[in-house]
Amino acid sequence: MGRRQRGKFLNLVIQGLAGCLLVSIFILNSLPSLAQNFLVPFASPTGTRIFVAGDIEYASVYLDGFALFQIASQDFTASRVEAAQEISPVQRRARRIERGLNNIINGGFDPTTLQVSPATLNNLTVIVARDNQNLPQQVILTVTEVDAVIDSSSVADLADRWVKIIQTALLQAWQERQPAARRQQVMTATIIIFGMVCLSCLLIWWQKRLRNRFNLLKKQAKSQSDRNLPINSPSTKDRSQEPILASVEDSSNFRQQADIQRQLTLNILWKRLALIGLILLWFGGIAAILYVFPETRLEGRGIIRIPLRIFIIWLLLTSVSNMINLYVNSRLREWVEEGAVFSENLERRILRAPTLLKVWREIITFIAIFLGILIFFAWMGLSFAFLLTGAGLVGALLTFAFQDLLKDWINGFLIVFEDQYTVGDMIQFQEFIGLVENLSLRATQLRAADGRLITIAHNQIISAHNLSKDWARVNFTIEVAYDTEADVAIALMAAIAENMAVDPQWQEDIINPVQVAGVSRVSHTGMEIMLRIVVKRLRQWDIEREYRRRLKIAFEEKGIHIGIPQQSFLIAQDKEQFKGQF
Repeated sequence: MGRRQRGKFLNLVIQGLAGCLLVSIFILNSLPSLAQNFLVPFASPTGTRIFVAGDIEYASVYLDGFALFQIASQDFTASRVEAAQEISPVQRRARRIERGLNNIINGGFDPTTLQVSPATLNNLTVIVARDNQNLPQQVILTVTEVDAVIDSSSVADLADRWVKIIQTALLQAWQERQPAARRQQVMTATIIIFGMVCLSCLLIWWQKRLRNRFNLLKKQAKSQSDRNLPINSPSTKDRSQEPILASVEDSSNFRQQADIQRQLTLNILWKRLALIGLILLWFGGIAAILYVFPETRLEGRGIIRIPLRIFIIWLLLTSVSNMINLYVNSRLREWVEEGAVFSENLERRILRAPTLLKVWREIITFIAIFLGILIFFAWMGLSFAFLLTGAGLVGALLTFAFQDLLKDWINGFLIVFEDQYTVGDMIQFQEFIGLVENLSLRATQLRAADGRLITIAHNQIISAHNLSKDWARVNFTIEVAYDTEADVAIALMAAIAENMAVDPQWQEDIINPVQVAGVSRVSHTGMEIMLRIVVKRLRQWDIEREYRRRLKIAFEEKGIHIGIPQQSFLIAQDKEQFKGQF
């Protein structure tokens, strides 16, 4: 499969995942409006899962963490006490039944003589339990017409079915509390703890290997970036005269950098998966230990529910965001490789690509976090429309409170995508001059000549001077003595520049050895001669120092002197002769 086909396939996969995500969000948003036609679950403030079907609400009755059956209630009105406690009628009824079942288990009964049967009390069908020794007859619950409506059966049939379920559940609960079962539960919990420790050590070892691999890739990326720091020529230069192998080498070097960045992206994904796996391991292990014991089985299910939802959301959004990052990486790689054929700014594209990739990652991460928070709260039962409204209000407040930060982001976005400067450029901002070492949407960091790291917020940057974009120029001026032959001095200075252009040490750095040469000013101190040399980016200072050294030696050999201020003195014999001179 070619690179173009892989790009199309990756694009289709990303579009499919994005479509699934949008459909999921639409379904979450549509759930409240479908409550009249479908059975819609929602979590009550106390944590009990309640279902609604038309004007009837119902919930499950649990024993030792297992749902036995569902009871219903048609009355949505609650008393003041219930309203204050945020307990619905069906929720209070479920709690009362569960409390009765637990009292039977804790009070003890004879499993061989236990009888659970339907009975009639005050013209209502009830379910009672008793044995021949310690358990007197006890009413467990009343079977109502609403229960039968939800079950689509008669009250008598529903009562008979519930009797079998309750008797089986009570016998199982009794069996799980026997000494042999307790020993087995303790053994199972011990095995789970041992497995958690072993898997934790394995995950920690894997994280350590990933960190070492990450540090190695970072070093390779930095050495590759330092070795292949591009140096551009001006756009007026005829690109057809450049060696073709240079473009091929630049493109190959960038492919290596892109591969390293891809490996870094995958490494970061695996590190995050290892960390989340470690967290889920302990959450799941604790939940499994709680699930082993019947008294804490329901708490074991509850403790894993929220982390599991967070993990599912994180896994979905992380997978999508990392696939988008890989897609952006591949598109930037193609964009740079196209510059070798269709553009004259291949080196500039190579220089911009890492900064563009970093900025796109920041944008994608921000969007993923925002969507993850919305999906999580929507999954917890909050209205999606309410969440969007709240997010809009919070966004408006944050925009008002953090105006400077918003300006930083907007200016940073314009700086990056307008290519005002990028990492590796030498820029001047007010009194600060330095090499751009780091560039984000919020700020730019410069490394000054003395080693200082200068951080400049983007809202403070009104104008910045890029001293190294594409190419640079040496503007060299020197003042020679007034009696110097101008043509000789100009020819000598141009010859020195031409000699440097053919010197193996400097010929790769000089683009045009003599762009302008001539007398720029004549004064009482002498003649000022100007020479301009077009050089590659970031090489103007080294070339200017070497040019000064060679020029001094040549002037000494030719007897050309530096200009000095000149004055004329008149000496007269008497005062009258002196006055006649003026």
